[in-house]
Amino acid sequence: MRRATLTAIPAALLIASAGLLAGFARHPGASPAPAAAAADSYQVDPVHSTVLFQIRHSGITNFYGRFNDFAGEFTFDPESPSAAEFSFEVQTASVDTGNQKRDDHLRNADFFNARQFPTVTFKSTGLEHVEGDTYKLTGELTLQGETRPVTADFQWLGTATGPTGAQIAAYEARFEIKRSDFGMSKYLSPDGGEGGGIGNTVKLVVSVEAAKK
Repeated sequence: MRRATLTAIPAALLIASAGLLAGFARHPGASPAPAAAAADSYQVDPVHSTVLFQIRHSGITNFYGRFNDFAGEFTFDPESPSAAEFSFEVQTASVDTGNQKRDDHLRNADFFNARQFPTVTFKSTGLEHVEGDTYKLTGELTLQGETRPVTADFQWLGTATGPTGAQIAAYEARFEIKRSDFGMSKYLSPDGGEGGGIGNTVKLVVSVEAAKK
């Protein structure tokens, strides 16, 4: 019984070796590929994230506001940025400029029309590395029922261990859009520029801290 067992061992090794050599024959010069590391997925933490906007008022003032209710998630691996995916959703009724009367006006049909269009959404279509920790983020922004392609300057801020011991990650994306592209023309200059009661260019800053899923 012992002799049969010892005889079977070299036979098994020969069979395994033959299979390995056959694999190399099918793929000359190939070496076993390491398993690809899965990109980490994160959920946006709204408590430690910020969504800001800037617009020109009366042709001279840079006016700022924010949104207080939003959610999002993303998947990102710095070693494979082209595989990254980002999604974000903002509740338009949460617009906050520090003045109740103005905020109520922004929620009505002159601007965000929050009752008919309660959300602004962004879905990425690509992420291209520029240099260091900077990238170009492309995607589709839907506002007022209009969906347009947009591009953002994207900075990956890295990962860390949060106060609770969970892994967190952070990024900041800066968009620039024309509100007239989304049907917002109230107080817009006839030439579509920045000189009217309210300018056309809106700058958006999305600064995110997120927890690993």
